[in-house]
Amino acid sequence: MKIKEGQHIIDFSVKDVYDNEVSTENLRGKKLLISFYRYAECIFCNLRVHDLMKRHDEFQIKGLNIIAFFQSSKKHIFDHVGKQQPPFPIIPDKERKVYKMYGVQEYSTFGFPIGVMRVNKVLKALSLGYPIKTGEGSKTLIPADFLVNEDGKIVKAFYGNDITEHIPIKEIEKFLEN
Repeated sequence: MKIKEGQHIIDFSVKDVYDNEVSTENLRGKKLLISFYRYAECIFCNLRVHDLMKRHDEFQIKGLNIIAFFQSSKKHIFDHVGKQQPPFPIIPDKERKVYKMYGVQEYSTFGFPIGVMRVNKVLKALSLGYPIKTGEGSKTLIPADFLVNEDGKIVKAFYGNDITEHIPIKEIEKFLEN
């Protein structure tokens, strides 16, 4: 079941790739972006992490905390997306336990070819050195993002339509203005 705007977040306590505890309870009173990605080798996922890293300091000054979930093992995360050394927690959730809690279970046969046809994203990812690879995890899982206010309410629940789609950066900026 998909999460809806206005709902309170579903609490979780997980370990990031460095075995640090990441808990929604410890982040109460803070703005959050909770992002669910496909798998660690995904060029589109790596591109999105890259884009968030470029804006991380600015977002953090405005009070945003980011948590990123990957349906990959720690090893795959370290071998791929982890090479970027993101300044925010990366959570391995190979069994997709938290994905299921947040209703991130949508798969799309059409979402894969539509995403691959986004030539501008493919070229940008390739230019940054993210090779096209398949990895562990579903290739057709559609990403999702959740913007959460200080009260723990979901302000924006964004379920993508294809394998490249995340909440637009402009919407994150707008969220941080409030």
